[in-house]
Amino acid sequence: MEKEEYKYYSTQRPVDIGTFPKEPNNPLRFENFDKRENVERGRFRAWGYLIYDAPLTDKQQSDYELRAAPDNPDLIKFYEQAQVVGKWETAHRVKDIKRLTWWYPDFGEYIAKEFVTLQKMETAYNEITEAKNRAASKPIAEQLAEAEKQVKQGETPAADKPPKREER
Repeated sequence: MEKEEYKYYSTQRPVDIGTFPKEPNNPLRFENFDKRENVERGRFRAWGYLIYDAPLTDKQQSDYELRAAPDNPDLIKFYEQAQVVGKWETAHRVKDIKRLTWWYPDFGEYIAKEFVTLQKMETAYNEITEAKNRAASKPIAEQLAEAEKQVKQGETPAADKPPKREER
């Protein structure tokens, strides 16, 4: 199996001593450009990039002003999770202010909002898939009886509960 690599662009300065995280692992390699260049089909400009064998945390990226390449394995997973969470939010009419995603009609896909971290999206995705799995494992009659009981008690049925507010 090929080892996964994670690419991060240095957007504010050339890669040099003290301009990139070394903990918990050093970069496998890095490259500086001769000048600040357009990268990722002109989406932004960078002075160079670093390659790691594990993803950097959001804090590391922020602290060192690094920007993850869109084809990093963790971002591909993030994109796929955003599609599931976005469909769930739309189906359950989650208010815009509480959503983790927004619909991007030009591309016909859901995009994570600016403040959403990898961890927040993964938590929401896991809660939604767990609720779907629990619902799928029960007979329909049992699901309906449980939902009716919850509605009578003034609760939202378990499968319809959004991710916890503090985890957004």
